[in-house]
Amino acid sequence: MAPTRHLSLVRVRPPLGTGFARRGEGNRSRMTHVLIAVDDSDTSVRAASTAHHLFGDGARYTVINVAPHASLMWGEAPLAYGGVYPLVPMPGMISGVPLAVASPEAPTAVDADRIDVAEQHAGNVAAEAGIPDAQPVGDTGDPAEAIIAAARDHRADVIVVGSHDRGWFSRLIHGSVADDVAREAEVPVLIAR
Repeated sequence: MAPTRHLSLVRVRPPLGTGFARRGEGNRSRMTHVLIAVDDSDTSVRAASTAHHLFGDGARYTVINVAPHASLMWGEAPLAYGGVYPLVPMPGMISGVPLAVASPEAPTAVDADRIDVAEQHAGNVAAEAGIPDAQPVGDTGDPAEAIIAAARDHRADVIVVGSHDRGWFSRLIHGSVADDVAREAEVPVLIAR
């Protein structure tokens, strides 16, 4: 007959005042400013709702939506990857080179419109998630870089992003904003599903 093994179960509770809280209470004493990154998916509303449930009404919320930069233009049409463009002089050009080239970092009127739309979307997601008094923020550019910069600029204690649950091949091709933010951020990152 095999010997009987006895297992002892030990319940470990974090010490009081360490920043941990019981489920449902949220950690209002440590995480007071929550940055929630949203996009145009249903995952964003779930992530915002999860953040509000975890951190409660006592936290301050900033909700950011990042729109891509406007496309570089060749005349009236956007430049496309792999496209062939003539190097012959056209009206407004000298020797096939445009007279004015806008820097991708310089904000344009189109970017200002994109920022306004992104900010409005961030506010809509916050309202749909039931987060009162959330500060909506819109930005353009690389989403991960903009989210990390916003966390630094707004002095967020935690960043909440949604996960799209894409397969490994899709993440390999398109990358994952949540993974990039989690890897590069200076504050804790909560990835909500």
